[in-house]
Amino acid sequence: MKPNRNTQFFRSRLLMLGASTLLYSGLTATSTFAQATPTEEGGDSNRAVETIEIEDIIVTAQKRREGLQNTPIAITALSGQTLEKAGIDSVGGLVQVTPSLQFGERFGNIFIALRGIGQAGQDVGSQAGVTVSQDGVPFLNHFMMDSTFLDVARVEVLRGPQGTIEGRNATGGAINVHSAVPTDEAEGSVTLTVGNYSRYGIKGHVNGPIASDKLMGRVAFQVDRANGWMTNATLDTDKNDTNLSQVRASLLAKPTENFSVRTVFEYLKDKSNPAFATVLGRARPDKPTAIEVLDLPVNDLENKIVYMNHTDQRDTESLKAFAIARWDVNEDVAITSTTGFIKHDLVLTDTDNDGTAGDFSDFPLVGIHVKQFTQELTLAADLSERSDIIVGGFYMTGESDQPLILSVPPALNNAFIYNPTEDLDSYAVYGQMRYKLTERLRVTAGGRYTHDKKDFVMDASVIGTPFLNEAGDSWGAFTPRFAIDFIPDDRILLYASASRGFKSGGFNTFGDVSQPVNIFDPEFVWNYEVGFKGMFYDKKLRMGVTGFASDYSNLQQTLFRINPQTGVRYPRVENAATANIKGIELEVEALPFNGLRVMASGTRLFAEFGSFSSIDPIYPELGIKDLTGNRLPQAPEWQFSTSVEYSFDVSNNLELITRADYKWQDDVYFDLFNNELNTQESYGLLNAAVTLATTDMAWSLTAFIRNAFDKRYVSQSLTAASDTTPSRVGQLGTPRMFGVALQHRF
Repeated sequence: MKPNRNTQFFRSRLLMLGASTLLYSGLTATSTFAQATPTEEGGDSNRAVETIEIEDIIVTAQKRREGLQNTPIAITALSGQTLEKAGIDSVGGLVQVTPSLQFGERFGNIFIALRGIGQAGQDVGSQAGVTVSQDGVPFLNHFMMDSTFLDVARVEVLRGPQGTIEGRNATGGAINVHSAVPTDEAEGSVTLTVGNYSRYGIKGHVNGPIASDKLMGRVAFQVDRANGWMTNATLDTDKNDTNLSQVRASLLAKPTENFSVRTVFEYLKDKSNPAFATVLGRARPDKPTAIEVLDLPVNDLENKIVYMNHTDQRDTESLKAFAIARWDVNEDVAITSTTGFIKHDLVLTDTDNDGTAGDFSDFPLVGIHVKQFTQELTLAADLSERSDIIVGGFYMTGESDQPLILSVPPALNNAFIYNPTEDLDSYAVYGQMRYKLTERLRVTAGGRYTHDKKDFVMDASVIGTPFLNEAGDSWGAFTPRFAIDFIPDDRILLYASASRGFKSGGFNTFGDVSQPVNIFDPEFVWNYEVGFKGMFYDKKLRMGVTGFASDYSNLQQTLFRINPQTGVRYPRVENAATANIKGIELEVEALPFNGLRVMASGTRLFAEFGSFSSIDPIYPELGIKDLTGNRLPQAPEWQFSTSVEYSFDVSNNLELITRADYKWQDDVYFDLFNNELNTQESYGLLNAAVTLATTDMAWSLTAFIRNAFDKRYVSQSLTAASDTTPSRVGQLGTPRMFGVALQHRF
């Protein structure tokens, strides 16, 4: 449902009033400002009551260490301490504190969107418009992207296309996760957690020197267990449980003052079993679901009870190995090499494809197997007091396969067997130069050339009939960026930029195997952006405002066409659309008085498709529908979040820290047809925590609650096409979770 006109008017005036008031107060502030000192951890202190100013945070979004306040791009940077206080333990949790970000899960897939741009399909042939990387190594496939946060130093969320330095298909944005680096300080921590659904967990880290200050090490680990929060009443089992184990070992060697090598080894085993397909209701109001027609048990979503005749077993195993070497040639020149290897395996067995207690269809096996290797070499140099450059090269090779077996009992068990594979070789070179026209005015020009080569094979058997389809193609593109930034005084940064983004073409993995391989071309975007960043009142107030407009062409979308030989509808990924996206983002952080920190963000987003059309599989009798002007999926018009943290001493040795995080978003569509029954209405989520800690933070006890009002909402969904019994299938969001955590730092 859409907000009524009065509600829209109120929201728009509220956002404009808040922005104008803060902007006016900042620009007319009379207090002097000393340039913020950037820190690795960002504006957090172990003792919040001692925080008297907002510190700048070091970011590396442009391949060099610089303060967030001086970086002329739309970026949200969150320190590891902030993530821990907010209870954010994975990429999916970032939506609670990050503007313009959306996240959902469905059928084992990860769906991430920034400013309305995500991905077209849900297989190994799909390309994600938002990239996720860890320690500078981008993940090849979106199945890998809900990265679990273990011992994280900071996370950077870059909004808008990243076609120059980040590259790698980032037409929507990039999420960069940076793990904690070993230091020569001997220290560690351990945290014990218990909660509802019989949750228990332990995590911690140990850090320190191994051989004086030349070799340092850090080991982090976590184990998390919990019963499922959804009940499968048919089998009397639970679903959406937690069974996660993870360990990471890092070494930092500094053989000389100007050369260092950091290695990272990580292993993850996740045997949590989420519900694969939950029937949420009807896909169209005038046609019942199969559950209704056959008088099967109906899911009770409010009480988290479902009826399925399969167990949905999942087993994920991930191995990562990184090496980051840095050579400071002299005080003006540095060379960095980043090498990465990832092996990611996800296996689903006994999967309930129809999501009912009836035995209609199931997946005995769904596998996702990915291996990737990346190598990047970057040179950063100060050419003079006025100019600097960054040049580099990037290479990625990857192998992905997705075996799938589909049964339609009782006569067609294991009758549909698919084994698609895709190989990638990607090369890129990039460069960027910044030049100071004056002491306060700087211009930036950069570009990247990317060449992707892919080979695809589909080896399939459909009811005994073999199919072998092969295809190969390559795509290349030049993606420039131009920017100008101005510092009228030491408190304010103004900037404007124009940049081009590119997302590679590819192959539709699970199209009609009787047809030639569905090849689709790259999509492109030009993004125009203006921004303001300011720090005022003796570093007590920081704010940023970003306005943007993006023009997308050849947008990759999954559409439905008719096989002329059989008359059957089938999905195709086509470069079918253009899209116009524009909006404004606001971020504010304030320290009204000692001990109180307030953070808020908001997004007003306009995201519409240009001219294109498709058959709607839920309403096939309408034929080809004109979808011009439809709203993009995962693109709510309004999105707000606010966090309030207050700390005070309760004795000479104890302090109390309270925190609340609230996120609200407007209605969101999950398909390009804007089906009203495939929509999540507006909702808000409240998280809160209270911590009692010693003043040196050696000991702390935290009581926490997530989704405090136990809101039922849909994370992601689709409408399953059937002429007679269409249904809506998807994934519910996590319900209320609460518990306590005891932490000891040593």
